[in-house]
Amino acid sequence: MIKIDNIGNLKKCRIWLEELPSTKCKVIEVLSSILETSNSMNRNNQSIAVELFVAPRYYALLGIEYIYKGTNNLEICINITEDTEKITDSLALPSDNVHSGISNEYAQTILNASIKVFGNLNNVPSGVLTFNIGGYGDYGSNQVIFAKATSILIRLLVGTQGNIDLEELKNIVRNELDKTLTDI
Repeated sequence: MIKIDNIGNLKKCRIWLEELPSTKCKVIEVLSSILETSNSMNRNNQSIAVELFVAPRYYALLGIEYIYKGTNNLEICINITEDTEKITDSLALPSDNVHSGISNEYAQTILNASIKVFGNLNNVPSGVLTFNIGGYGDYGSNQVIFAKATSILIRLLVGTQGNIDLEELKNIVRNELDKTLTDI
């Protein structure tokens, strides 16, 4: 896990590359969409998670697993889960109850943000991208922070194919969080 504290005023972030945080959730539904890609460039399989806190109270935890397939499309899957446990070690405010999983409330936002971000990229990887880790607060989570987390994850996926240094990670997160709340 990489902890990034100095990305701006009252903004915190944790990033996991390959070793994702453990959350136990039962998948109750899968929301999916397929995007066409221009090529099927060979990529490594990857797992990435990002946890965000942006003052005054915005919070999101989101993780992905990408599996390369030599096709001309990218299947995006959002695993909607039951709330099965509370997350106690989070960046959220201590007064916020953080639940594990991806809530139905945020799944469509995650899918829409994914489609929008990939639509703005030149190189869309082919394969299967599954959003399978999540955490949300009773008070601190909303569609905007999940759209930001989705955008950061996709930019990390596209940007971390080789070794990426800490400064590059910070720049990706900082650039996304510095955009207006509705811009991804």
